[in-house]
Amino acid sequence: MRLLFIFSFLVLSNLNLSTYNGMAGTYPVKGTVPDNPSKKTQRLFVIERNMNKNTVCYDAVILPGGKIDISNPIDAYWIDYATTGKRSELNYLQRHMAYGYSSEPSAAGCVYVTLKAFAKRKILLLPDSKGNVKSLIKINNNEAQLTKIFVSAKPKSYTKVDFIELYGNDARSGKPVYEKILNQ
Repeated sequence: MRLLFIFSFLVLSNLNLSTYNGMAGTYPVKGTVPDNPSKKTQRLFVIERNMNKNTVCYDAVILPGGKIDISNPIDAYWIDYATTGKRSELNYLQRHMAYGYSSEPSAAGCVYVTLKAFAKRKILLLPDSKGNVKSLIKINNNEAQLTKIFVSAKPKSYTKVDFIELYGNDARSGKPVYEKILNQ
């Protein structure tokens, strides 16, 4: 569970939240990537923590024509719900260790994504014919669309994770699925 330790230390520390100018408020499911207005984004999932209300958002970056941007498939950033509700960019450590990801293209415009702090399960970004993207992962042995990861750290020691929880919807039935993974 070394990854969960790294996840908790870097992720839960919430270091260096620099506000992204002009991007205040909550974000709709679809929007634009701040550096390229020709691209759209679609919320895939979020990471919430017991430390505070700040949330890391993961949005698919969608090119014109409904395809995933293979070179930069996800826009990951903070929403600072604890204070201003504004968007903040991930800092260097968060991007490269805690909240960051790696990706590899697959067939038919799909992309496999691996979160830096939770590399045990790959997430498949799967576009549909309508230009929407699903984030598919195994949750409690069910293929599911991931909607949220919750990280619970020990009180007064945010470098030690008690557990993480995965939330989503079954890919076939649409019913909610859940899995709790204890740090052992």
